[in-house]
Amino acid sequence: GVLRTMDAAFGDGLIGETGYEIAAAKCCSAAEKAEARQRGSSLLYGELLPDGVTKAMNRQRLGGALPSRPPAAAAGGAVVLELGSGSGKVAMQVFLQCPEVSHVLGVELVQSRYAIGAAALRHLCSLKPEAYRGVQPTAVPGGVDAAKAACLEETRAGRRLEFQCADFFSLGLDLASKSDVIFFAVHIPCKLFPQLCKMLAKAKEGCRLFTYHALDSIWWVDQPCPFRQCEANVQESDTFSTSWSPQGYRFYVYVCDRGQKVPEIAGGLRNETFSEWQPIWDEACQAYYFHNHETEESQWEAPHQAGCWRAEWSPEYSAYFFWHELSGHAQWEPPKCLADLGWTTSA
Repeated sequence: GVLRTMDAAFGDGLIGETGYEIAAAKCCSAAEKAEARQRGSSLLYGELLPDGVTKAMNRQRLGGALPSRPPAAAAGGAVVLELGSGSGKVAMQVFLQCPEVSHVLGVELVQSRYAIGAAALRHLCSLKPEAYRGVQPTAVPGGVDAAKAACLEETRAGRRLEFQCADFFSLGLDLASKSDVIFFAVHIPCKLFPQLCKMLAKAKEGCRLFTYHALDSIWWVDQPCPFRQCEANVQESDTFSTSWSPQGYRFYVYVCDRGQKVPEIAGGLRNETFSEWQPIWDEACQAYYFHNHETEESQWEAPHQAGCWRAEWSPEYSAYFFWHELSGHAQWEPPKCLADLGWTTSA
């Protein structure tokens, strides 16, 4: 079966790992950690478990974008794009489990995580040489670095599974207009939301999107959002098994539907609700501290910035005002993201 094939390809009992210390969470080098800190991002890692992937790919969710039956030729199959593919387990499971899919491309920024998936892909070719063969990866602008790309082809039908080590803002999101399914089960710094949304706005009609973020909280552009939530995913109880939460974690599933008379998801450059900070009560100190979900850092001082809003002091009025970085808009009333952290206009 699919899981036995994956277990053989990845080895060492990597399929179905749970907890916070799974292989792809522990593999990062000191240089990769330093680079992440410089970017202002976190290397905290988790992945969908096989049951979660199977649920995500059913017909009521992402599978609704696939052909009703496997095509006669690979060119007629669906294209699946995974942005932030980590160790490649999700991409490989989709490839093995869904014959209606002709091409799966996983794009991962962290070299050590990409290397786990690339090694499994090559191992699969060596385990089943009659079924799969290594081929040249898809050409990308600037050429393909052999150390950062791996691709196999199914001998019988010509279907492809491919991993590339790259920043998905330079390789991957540009393929949104050609993809039938997009996995985006990663957390990114909120400063990148506008760039992300501009690319997702170009999605192929009927494309289905699986995302860590609810789109109504991150659609920080004035361009209309073409997505609506899939009916099966509307209830908060629609969760998916993950390594950090095997009982289920909330993800969001959308379909690109430009036929909506009134867009379900309202855009807005000046989103006032999103915050990367969470106030947490410390019983021992009888005080709140603040935890940043993007950097995984914590502090006692109330943050001066949340989302794209900053609290700025006005010496002239001896009061704080609140400035939105993307638009340049300023106001005296604190936006909800900063008000929730305790900010007011007073000193």
